[in-house]
Amino acid sequence: MASPRYDLGIDTAADDASLALLDGDRVVAERAWHVETTMSLELLEALDALLVQASATRAEVARIAVCVGPGQYGGLRTGIATAQGLALGLGVPLAGVGRLEADVWPHLRPGGPVVIAIHDAGPEALAWAGYEPGPAGGLPSLYAEPHIARPADVIRDAPQPSIWVGELTKALREVRDIASRGGDTDVKAQPRAAHLVRIARARDLFGDPAAVDAVYLRPPSITPPRRR
Repeated sequence: MASPRYDLGIDTAADDASLALLDGDRVVAERAWHVETTMSLELLEALDALLVQASATRAEVARIAVCVGPGQYGGLRTGIATAQGLALGLGVPLAGVGRLEADVWPHLRPGGPVVIAIHDAGPEALAWAGYEPGPAGGLPSLYAEPHIARPADVIRDAPQPSIWVGELTKALREVRDIASRGGDTDVKAQPRAAHLVRIARARDLFGDPAAVDAVYLRPPSITPPRRR
């Protein structure tokens, strides 16, 4: 039997999902797709295809990193439950990594501006966080904790200039245009799965699979059952 050697990243926070298999710093296989049916139907099929692409087996997975949100309730729960089941079944550690940090990770440069990550959380509501680049070889630090805010409040609180990444809504762009912010830059979000692994390694997050849970910046929009 082959020895465990790969780190697996799983991102199901949105309909644009991704998986990645890393051998050290090298991405040996990656899949990014738009979910057309349900995450529960498509995730395991995509995982099997990822392993075939890498000529690997599940037994060769040494660690797993999964996105814990914010994001869509059903997709997050599916990804986390799948990651926990795999980790427990294989006897490997699991790391939970936030979506917003994964979005900013590839765009942080020593000496560069703060990077702002945005998630569309509904009408006039944005989930956002800001990260400051660390020194060369050092970890970034939080400029603004992940939280829910209105577009106008995000523009008010974000430093100028900033790099912006994620779901930059029409309302946010309109408010930002009115504010006439000079020097801001928009960048395209990358598939998150490989960055989840890199963050988990850098922050030493791998541990007990049972300790990983979804991060909600507000309660899920599910009402409690009524008494009869």
